[in-house]
Amino acid sequence: MIETLLHRTLAATLTLICAVTAHATAGPLTTDSTLVGRPYKQFDVMAYCSYSSFYPSQYLTDNNWDILCAFTTPGTTARLDSLGISHTRSQLRLLEVGDLLRRTNDGIYSTSMHIFDKEQTEAIREESRLFTDSIFPLISPDINKLITAFNAGGHQPQAYSLIFSYLLDSYIWSDTKLPLAKRLSNHGTWDGAYWAMYDKRGQSKIGTNGYGPVKVTWTDDLGYWPGDNLLINLARHINGSGIVVTDTVLNSTLTKWGLTDTDGNLNVPILHPGSGDEIDRLCDSITLTISDAVKNHCTSFAEKYDIESPLEAEVIFYHEVMWDILATLEANHLITRPEILKGAETGRERFSDIMYIVIQS
Repeated sequence: MIETLLHRTLAATLTLICAVTAHATAGPLTTDSTLVGRPYKQFDVMAYCSYSSFYPSQYLTDNNWDILCAFTTPGTTARLDSLGISHTRSQLRLLEVGDLLRRTNDGIYSTSMHIFDKEQTEAIREESRLFTDSIFPLISPDINKLITAFNAGGHQPQAYSLIFSYLLDSYIWSDTKLPLAKRLSNHGTWDGAYWAMYDKRGQSKIGTNGYGPVKVTWTDDLGYWPGDNLLINLARHINGSGIVVTDTVLNSTLTKWGLTDTDGNLNVPILHPGSGDEIDRLCDSITLTISDAVKNHCTSFAEKYDIESPLEAEVIFYHEVMWDILATLEANHLITRPEILKGAETGRERFSDIMYIVIQS
């Protein structure tokens, strides 16, 4: 899913679910100086949401972030004055409309997105590392089998994207495993969760862009990008005419990016979730093991960090676990990040290494 925004903006005809990287007050904070005055860009801000008109970060105009940090300790507008934070009534109202700020009848404001302070962030990430150490031996045998299945299908170049983007960043979000954004709270113009960690993680973040059936692994370091319009046109073609590209003009461009051959056949993996094939069975087994463990863990996690919604707690905690699982897979040399994701001069035809197609069964 920066801010840790890992998804590019798509045309209005497509549905965008962001597995990005922010949210409601998380347990007792230490001192005002922990958060107040810390620049927004230094936080690891994340969003897992769908939206109809306004994305949650679009409410953070002017110095609205300072206001939210100040009201992690509830108070009246006198609190802002005492901290030297300028404000207007319209600013406060805008944050209320975006459901990032709440106000009681007696004029007490409180931040309604979780902003985790330094101590909380460090504790959560240590909790995530320990969780990953415990779950990894349970999932690694099936992950090895899954990688073998990808390689047997000729998808070795895409193995990294398929393990991260398809398995860890997509397949696990469902009605039966970890919650889809639509199952989380409605916030007026957006549904889902929005939260912030005090510090960014050391490793570069990656995410998944979705254009209907077309999925792409993406990072800020990506050296080549064909443009949203080309991927949207490919998605429309697949939805309308099938997986062989018969539009010669479209195909001539796709071949330059290594996505099709001259006959219009796709050069990227085509996956069928729900089909019950070997890849689907392994993905189901792995994500079920992870999601069950996350759910069990989040009973105490939600209480510890004063997260009212158990589903939201699962989303927040898994967004830490996901990076730790990925780091463990890389450290154990089970998968290797493609050079194109590192910004290397690979040639645009290597874009096929980070793209795949999902056809629902």
